[in-house]
Amino acid sequence: MYYDPTDELYEWNIFGFFEVCSVNFDSLINIETIVSFLLVLFRIAGILFVAPLLGNRAIPAQVQMFLAITICILISPSVHFHDPLAYTSDWYLMTLILQEVTIGVMIGFAAAILFAVVQIAGEIFGMKVGFSIAQIIDPSNEGSSGVLTSLYVLLGGLIFIQLNGHHVIIQALIQSFRLIPLGSGIELAGASVLSGFLVKILALGIKIAAPLIIVMTLLYLAFGFITKLSPQMNIYFNVGFILGPVLGLFVLMLSFPLFRILVTRLTEGLEGDLVQLMKALKGA
Repeated sequence: MYYDPTDELYEWNIFGFFEVCSVNFDSLINIETIVSFLLVLFRIAGILFVAPLLGNRAIPAQVQMFLAITICILISPSVHFHDPLAYTSDWYLMTLILQEVTIGVMIGFAAAILFAVVQIAGEIFGMKVGFSIAQIIDPSNEGSSGVLTSLYVLLGGLIFIQLNGHHVIIQALIQSFRLIPLGSGIELAGASVLSGFLVKILALGIKIAAPLIIVMTLLYLAFGFITKLSPQMNIYFNVGFILGPVLGLFVLMLSFPLFRILVTRLTEGLEGDLVQLMKALKGA
């Protein structure tokens, strides 16, 4: 059947069709949905850009943003936000965005502290064995790092993935919207919990490196004692330059099981630590 474009009925149907589509589109995409989507996106971006592995600098920013938008599209339909002031005040909306970014960064930083343990242990090993001067290009921090530090970070990352640590981060991300609803505000108690994590992480990093610290300290004390008894032997320069690195690498290999146990314990306790942080941010 042929429709004449000049026909009034045809024109009415066309405009009526677009009017209905416009109403349906407006009902699906309104200002409340857009604001809610943006707030969810900024929290997710804050977590992913700081979290371990997912926020690695070796991953292009476009890939990270695509992942953040994809997760946001999946999560935002189940997240509800209603605050009329956010739709009328630009300054208030910017405050909410800054708040969501802060929440995301703090959660991601708490997860990233786990890899700080590995880096601390690697740096201590490098200094004690004498490998701290050996530096390699590290794409993860866009700079250089010690050989043993890079080795420990790589091993820690493999253990983290094997134990589904990246799944824990995504689960904590989703759970954060239940524990800390959009626009609910945050409490300063979260900062004290985060500082407590830092202290615990520093202690665990020293525990990982403790076997090597003890062995190398005893070795240097023995060299000092022998040198004091017989200065003409010059035992440190004759023996220490060779024995120190060899003994250090031997202790390093023996300490790998301890390293795995501590990293496993950290990864398994990561979910509880993140929940504790989110409850502190909420003030619960």
